[in-house]
Amino acid sequence: MSLLLPILTGLLVLAFFGAFCLCVSACTRYDAALLPLPALCGAVVVLYIFALPGMLHVGLFAVMAILLAGGVYCGVRAGARAVRNAMGSAGFWLFLGGAAFLWVLFGVLQPMFTQWDEFTAWGLAPKMVAERSALYVADPVNLTASFTYPATSLLSYLFQRTPGQFSEWQCLAAIDILALAALAPATVLPRARWAQGVLVFAVGAVLPFFFSTAPAGTASTVYQNAMADLPMAALFGGALCLYYAGGGRRSCFYATALPLAMLAMTKDIGMAYGLIAVFVIGIDQLFGTARAEGISLARHVGGRFLRTAVLAVPVLAVFVSWNRYTAAVAPDSGAATVGSSQMGYGAVLAGGLRQLLGIGREERFAQIMQAMGEAFFTRKVCLIGAPVMVVVLVAVITVAAAVSAPKGPARRRVIAAFLAMAFCFAALYVFHLILYFYNFSEAEGSALKDYERYLTPYLQGWVLASFCLLGQASSTAPVRSWPRRVGAGALALATAGVLGVFAWRGIPTAGFWTRADSVYSTRADVKERASVMNEVLDWNDRVLVISQGDDATRWYYYKYELTAKVVNGYGGVWWGDDDYSNRWDSDFMNLVESLNWDLYDFQAVCSVNSLEAYMEEKGCTYLVLDRADDYLERDFSDRFQGGITAGQPATLYRFMGRDAEYPFVPVAVAESGVSQ
Repeated sequence: MSLLLPILTGLLVLAFFGAFCLCVSACTRYDAALLPLPALCGAVVVLYIFALPGMLHVGLFAVMAILLAGGVYCGVRAGARAVRNAMGSAGFWLFLGGAAFLWVLFGVLQPMFTQWDEFTAWGLAPKMVAERSALYVADPVNLTASFTYPATSLLSYLFQRTPGQFSEWQCLAAIDILALAALAPATVLPRARWAQGVLVFAVGAVLPFFFSTAPAGTASTVYQNAMADLPMAALFGGALCLYYAGGGRRSCFYATALPLAMLAMTKDIGMAYGLIAVFVIGIDQLFGTARAEGISLARHVGGRFLRTAVLAVPVLAVFVSWNRYTAAVAPDSGAATVGSSQMGYGAVLAGGLRQLLGIGREERFAQIMQAMGEAFFTRKVCLIGAPVMVVVLVAVITVAAAVSAPKGPARRRVIAAFLAMAFCFAALYVFHLILYFYNFSEAEGSALKDYERYLTPYLQGWVLASFCLLGQASSTAPVRSWPRRVGAGALALATAGVLGVFAWRGIPTAGFWTRADSVYSTRADVKERASVMNEVLDWNDRVLVISQGDDATRWYYYKYELTAKVVNGYGGVWWGDDDYSNRWDSDFMNLVESLNWDLYDFQAVCSVNSLEAYMEEKGCTYLVLDRADDYLERDFSDRFQGGITAGQPATLYRFMGRDAEYPFVPVAVAESGVSQ
């Protein structure tokens, strides 16, 4: 019953959300597929507004009240016949059916987080928000305040079905439901062309796999991770599709501001993506929109510029408000700076542009610039190769769309969109070149660390918007004309190509549709042990975690699972005295006798005296000894009540102080059947 209840309540919420979209569609005469994305993003924006003053739980009630009141009002005003007509949207049912399928599937399989970044930020932040009904920045226990932006945390909070508790599968399902909502506008075509909308939806659903660079035959984390990459790509491409599919109607134009606002709160680069989308929309307003009769060119340009500028307001408002909020709550977060030098964004951009133009260019900058140039042609970012191949794919789709679109604004829209997106991609590429120089170490910058992750959200959104424009262009051509047939054929061929490449080279051995228990064995072990210790611990406690022989994986798992402040360790050599010259801050540490040991990584030369002194220095009240070894058994046993054995189960010790007979007293023992 405990498994079935959240599944059923989640399905009821999806049905309620779907009913709201249908009622609004019936009242406004918009295609119902246009509404899930702005409605979902609008709910997150409302939560954000209420969360800043610490009233997140009130925001959730406000969201439900708005949906209920708006749905009832629109449904009554439109009437039953209009609601039935709104049900004819194929894209809406693809979204709602896909959302329900994923919710039930994840509810049954119960997927969990597996990546390190999920335990340091992207999974930990939604957990803290769900458990406390407050933004994590206001109470940073195990998280750096400005490490993540709040979009995915608030989205997850919206879908958590048990108040005060956090379910990882519900967080993952929420992110995937947002991705489906972003695909729905791309399917909006005349009802006679519904099959083409289905093709666009199929391509959009496969694109995250298409842009995956995981080796063939490995398990995939696509649609099964809490990272911000998928939401950012979905919101970027979905906002453009929402605009293009809106048919020029004013209310739909301004509704685009909602996904753009959420895009800005997804990641630190989200503001740049949001402004890029605004720029592309502005170019379309100038060149892809017909000038009304009797309106001068200057008035047309000025009016379109002011109209587009309105969309930039929520993007900038989110960026400014979040940075001011983190600066007020966590003054040392460094939210508005870049890199270890803590330079401001303006200084970084100015310095990078000067070097790009050859003014005072450093050798390292020149090396990174050369590496970025080569990577554009050689570094694999998708199943068909390097970024240049994606640009070629988009160019081919654009040519087909331009040929099938009628002459005039429709054709200019296609061409302007490609040129604007290409220009912005070049600017984004240069921006990342500058970041590699200022924001990364020399080794990481030279290796172009995470190159694929930084570029694929833009490329994925670009491809989705291109498919949307191809469908829109072919549907505007006269019926039974050759341009219309060319557009339909090109869409079918492009879809077959993407799906064919995915079937040939991209199908993983395991994915979101399977549960790989072997992947979760260590997670399950730490989760079981931590649950025993959490019966003793409280959020005010400070805990040092020791797990001999760990590569930091188990340490991060404990940091995520324990309901206490997990204190970082140190690296180097320290004997518990006033000489800190050979000690440096770290996170996880393996305790060793000397740095000559080759047995462990993350070494910290630490005696029993060093351990006790460090516990006092950091104000630790508990010690988690997850895994012991011969060194601890030999040199530390006398200070632990009951002693230590190398093979003992995970034990939580209360630190009684250095002067106690036994400074470490066991208070909880967590047995586990999982091998260490």
